Amino acid sequence: MDPEKSNVMRAEDMSSHAEEKGEVEPNVRLDRNGLPLVPAPSEHKDDPLNWSPSLKLFVCLQISWLAMMGPMSSAVINPAFVPLGKAFGITTVQATYEFTIYIVFAGVGPLFLTPFANVYGRRPIYLFGNLLAGVTNIIAGHCTSWSGLLVTRVFNGIGAGSTVAMGGATICDLYFQHERGVYMGIYTFFLTNGPHVAPLIGGYIAQNLSWRECFNIPSYIQFGTFLFSLFFLPETLYSRKTTARADYVPKSKLDLLLFKRNKIAGRKIHWTDFVRPFYMLKYISIFVPALYYMTCFGYGTVLFAATGANLFAEIYHFSVAQTGLMLSIPLIIGCLIGEFNAGWLTDWMANRYAKKHDGVRKPEARLDAIWFALLIPVGVIIEGVVLTHEETASWVGTAFGMGIACLGLQVATTVVYAYCTDCYKPQSAEISSLLNTFRQVFACFISFYAVPLGKKIEIQYAWLIFALLNVIFLVP
Repeated sequence: MDPEKSNVMRAEDMSSHAEEKGEVEPNVRLDRNGLPLVPAPSEHKDDPLNWSPSLKLFVCLQISWLAMMGPMSSAVINPAFVPLGKAFGITTVQATYEFTIYIVFAGVGPLFLTPFANVYGRRPIYLFGNLLAGVTNIIAGHCTSWSGLLVTRVFNGIGAGSTVAMGGATICDLYFQHERGVYMGIYTFFLTNGPHVAPLIGGYIAQNLSWRECFNIPSYIQFGTFLFSLFFLPETLYSRKTTARADYVPKSKLDLLLFKRNKIAGRKIHWTDFVRPFYMLKYISIFVPALYYMTCFGYGTVLFAATGANLFAEIYHFSVAQTGLMLSIPLIIGCLIGEFNAGWLTDWMANRYAKKHDGVRKPEARLDAIWFALLIPVGVIIEGVVLTHEETASWVGTAFGMGIACLGLQVATTVVYAYCTDCYKPQSAEISSLLNTFRQVFACFISFYAVPLGKKIEIQYAWLIFALLNVIFLVP
């Protein structure tokens, strides 16, 4: 265990024992299990921890939708890589590079926006990121050159990625540690399924309208989301050090919408803030989960998105619409089943451990659920074998393998996000950005080597290599 985290655990341990002996203040608030709330909320009504359950859920669903919108809007075009390539006179594999560029900048871009969110608030970044993504999508839908379209993907990644990178931090703003798994699960379910919902509509849009509408229609949804968020998404950044002053006046709900509590008093942007996420890599409890999660995300979903349009058209002779259905329905079902066995389960494990250990909460208690993530390599292997033996194996086997992999991916995502943010709650924004960067940068290269490697050594052996890599990163 990391030294700093050990200190935190010892402090919590001492606090819980003090409470048992009656040495703590009588107004310490407890959860339904009779354990002290972590973190301890303030007495002010504008503290997000004190908001009503309905308001918290309303905000949770909004930031979950924003996290879904970014990847979804970029992936609507995925089933249409074939007509997209023909339109610009390039190959289908080359057409996937626009998705690759989005992935890179969706991972790197938020690193430059997260420091502003930590000082000036989450709300401005959510609004700016979603608006930038919507504007660049509509520009992409009207591009007449391939280079111009690729430029829009750069800025689209920065905008859409910023709404993704802050979700975990916002969940930590809203919820106590004992209940965080369920709501982190809701957030990660939306996050994971953005690219899965997109092909469901993208195939029909491209087939019945045009590939350009695969950019235009998502932009309209993003503009509508921007207006909704402008009026209904409050600020969740809250400094208990600032509000502890005797002269502090709590903000109203209207103030939280009018940017009247955006800047943390005494905080200024410093150049070191932009590299702070990488500072967290010195902790094993962050570095190892980040490495493992990047392989989960890369081979548990991006592998299918990056290769599906090419392989399904070549092997099964699927139309654009059929490819969209194949890249959507199995993955959504798998993630849905996975989340039913993830968020609540990790909370139950964490609370069970705390009750057995005098109220001490240990983030590692959530990790027992990670074994369900072994379904990722199982699903990848199944898809690889079925694709290789297409003459004797139906496409149903491919869909089954994809669904199994996504079941494991959803469990892995929920466990990793909940565990890492439990370890270092004050750095939850940096951790979310770091996890996003790792998964995006790793995934961006898959379209370059997956199909070529599969054709060289057979798909089943290439997919087996990917599965083994995922298992290797789980071992630590």
